[in-house]
Amino acid sequence: MADYEAVKVPLDPTPAQERMFRMYAGAARFAYNAALAHMKEQLDERKAQIEAGVAKKDLVKIDNNVVKFGYWWRANRDTLAPWWPEVASQVFNCAFDNLGHASANFLKSLSGKRQGGPVGFPKFKPRAAAKAFAFSTITIPDAHGVKLPRIGRVHTLRNVERLVAGRATKTTTIRCEAGRWYASILCETPTPTPPVNTKPEVWVVFGLDEYIALSDGTRLTNPRPYRHALADLRKASRDLSRKTHGSARYMDQQRKVARIHKRVKALRDNALHAASKQLAEHYGVIHVQRIHLARGMRHHVLAQSLADAAFAEFTRQLTYKTARTGASMHMHEPMTVEQHVDAMALAQRLATGPLPDA
Repeated sequence: MADYEAVKVPLDPTPAQERMFRMYAGAARFAYNAALAHMKEQLDERKAQIEAGVAKKDLVKIDNNVVKFGYWWRANRDTLAPWWPEVASQVFNCAFDNLGHASANFLKSLSGKRQGGPVGFPKFKPRAAAKAFAFSTITIPDAHGVKLPRIGRVHTLRNVERLVAGRATKTTTIRCEAGRWYASILCETPTPTPPVNTKPEVWVVFGLDEYIALSDGTRLTNPRPYRHALADLRKASRDLSRKTHGSARYMDQQRKVARIHKRVKALRDNALHAASKQLAEHYGVIHVQRIHLARGMRHHVLAQSLADAAFAEFTRQLTYKTARTGASMHMHEPMTVEQHVDAMALAQRLATGPLPDA
């Protein structure tokens, strides 16, 4: 059985390639919105047929996957988008695939077959949405280059050959973040057989001041990247509000705000990966207490700190890293935020006994 891992590589496109990136991103958004409008028209028609008493077998069939969207697109693309030959066909197919997955997630959520919170019906992507498009196949011609369909070789700022390491590549998403383009390459990774892990057992308690408290006395502090960047972010946001919307200065200031957010995310991700790697490599059995964040996120004082801590992301990273190292991870019943704060005091006694389940 194969697993999948995404490799994110910063790109260094030429001005001509960057113009093609923007054109492809716009084409992907157009195709997504056009297919969504087509699907909504079919749903409205089907609803009218049901109200009119049309037999079930005669109701209009809804196009809701990449294959059906492809048939519809090829029949109507000359009218809808006469410029379609200028764009690689994979860009349209990947946009339809994204819409198909969004539709499937909505239906699964509606029927209760999907875990997590409720998923809404797919929405149209506005012009201000993130610039992104995808390819189903790419090639890696050298250590610092990726070859994209119709665009050609694009220089990368990291050694992509070393990151991919000869693995089969699946979907590659090209995205603009804070003014810089990135390629996220999905790689197929054979599931390794984890070694027998005989390392010690540990209990993990989350906190806001001490980010992680372990039963062996280890404490990891909370980096609080968002709080530390808040003053710069507020100033940059105020400067943005004083610019004329849509002007060149407005766009330049908007990129400055985006770069601050990107730096906050990078600092948070770095801290989370370092902490989760440390636990996965040094312990054999890890007990993690779930904390119930829904109530805390509604609290006007705690919400910002809880979001900045990203406990759920840490747990997600720890889950797949323990599977690779052979460690076992056990989640326990959730605690409320109030109990979670009290648990930090109980962590001092964890060395003499396990923390009871909430």
